[in-house]
Amino acid sequence: MARSRCPGDEGVKKMKWQILAAALILVQPLMGKEPQLSCEKRIGEMNWQGMIFHRYRLKAENFPPRQTFRLIVKSFDGTTTETFKYFANSKGHLILQPPEDVEGEIYAICPAKRGERLTFLMQADEGEDSYEAEVIPFPLEMRSKKGIRLSLELQGEKGEKFLLFAQGFNPCEDVELFLEAQGKKLKQEAQVTSLGDLCAWIQLSTESEGGEAKLVLVRKNEEVVFPFQWGAPALKFVGACCFEIK
Repeated sequence: MARSRCPGDEGVKKMKWQILAAALILVQPLMGKEPQLSCEKRIGEMNWQGMIFHRYRLKAENFPPRQTFRLIVKSFDGTTTETFKYFANSKGHLILQPPEDVEGEIYAICPAKRGERLTFLMQADEGEDSYEAEVIPFPLEMRSKKGIRLSLELQGEKGEKFLLFAQGFNPCEDVELFLEAQGKKLKQEAQVTSLGDLCAWIQLSTESEGGEAKLVLVRKNEEVVFPFQWGAPALKFVGACCFEIK
């Protein structure tokens, strides 16, 4: 009569290693990818009382499983607003944990100024893990007739400071940049890189209510005028991001 054989110590160890190897193969695709948080603009917008509402959605992938995260919105001036909690499932997808007193669809409305950068931060409740996505919903930008693209990003809490970024120049091209405001024309430091980009800080007075200003960029073959608002007018909300929270 044949006797059935039970695996000995070596057989048990081999089986354990096989199970462990199979488990590693299953989780490797998730562990091998970095967590990603992105902000995607959706089709459609709404105009209400002179303000434009853009539709966005946050997309989260490959988050550390079985962790809880809180969505925090940061404004350009450092102001932060805590919103909703999410739980990362075994596949690394974030699942909303809605407040108990809220029923139906949930939306997050984030007012924004012209040229303001908003940061969306997923902060882990435990530990220091955090993941960011950024968007400038209402860019302050223009394009010259010769193809130079310019943008101003709001930086100063009083609307007095901006970051200028321009691209499309010839490598190391010679240019001059002037700021015209309050009846004065001041030359600004401006240097084009070998990649054909230009980056410069634009600083205005904090002792004025602000108003109209313009940058004048002088090239060999064109003069570009970039008008913008500064001071208190630059701090007015022009619209908002509308997120459907899922």
